[in-house]
Amino acid sequence: MTSEHLTHIQKGDLGEITLIVGDPARVDLISENWDKRRKLEDSREFVLVVGEFEGHHVSICSTGMGVGSTEICVIELLENDAKMIVRCGGCGSWDENIHPGDIIVNRAMVRTKGLLGEYVPDEYPAVADPLLVDTIYHGAVANGFKTYTGIGLTTETYFFGQYRQPEISGSNLKVDDTKMNYWRSRGVINAEMESAVLFLLGSVYGVPVANCLVVHLSRDTYTWEEPADYNRIHKASAETVLRSILA
Repeated sequence: MTSEHLTHIQKGDLGEITLIVGDPARVDLISENWDKRRKLEDSREFVLVVGEFEGHHVSICSTGMGVGSTEICVIELLENDAKMIVRCGGCGSWDENIHPGDIIVNRAMVRTKGLLGEYVPDEYPAVADPLLVDTIYHGAVANGFKTYTGIGLTTETYFFGQYRQPEISGSNLKVDDTKMNYWRSRGVINAEMESAVLFLLGSVYGVPVANCLVVHLSRDTYTWEEPADYNRIHKASAETVLRSILA
């Protein structure tokens, strides 16, 4: 198979850990102080940088938003011998006690019916590596983050899949927000659009994976983290992930 993306990666280029982020701009934000920093790829939504963090060879790649581009990114990282992948992204809180700026380390994700159905059936669980979850969680707590762990939801859509009502003039189509309460009553604490892809592919191909998500929105209060604070927390939490795992 000829790859259309990440074509400049050579086997061995990726680090001891590869972080993945949604927003390509966050690659520079997180890696700006790495030593021996090199950009290997910058194509569409995929930006890949390698370098050294506190003496360790590490890498970071953007996935873009959603299931499709994340599947492309993760598969091609795995094709190029990614040893461990952690998603450092954002999410919305569905728990009234979890606020913008807090950290969530999911141990598993509910996923949209049929999500990645070409790889596994709907019954196949989307779970993180438990040792990575434990390491990241305790590292975040030790570094002063208000940190939670639990089950999240990965959906293929931003609006109806997360029970947001689009404001489209003249449309009578209404989102069924009772489904959000259905999942909340079953312990789902947050929602986003990428982690289940990583968890499933990590399980299928035998590579340790996990996430570390910054809450940017509370769905109970509709309060948001300020952009400057959100970026600061993302950078600090990603560095915490690296230090915790590489220690």
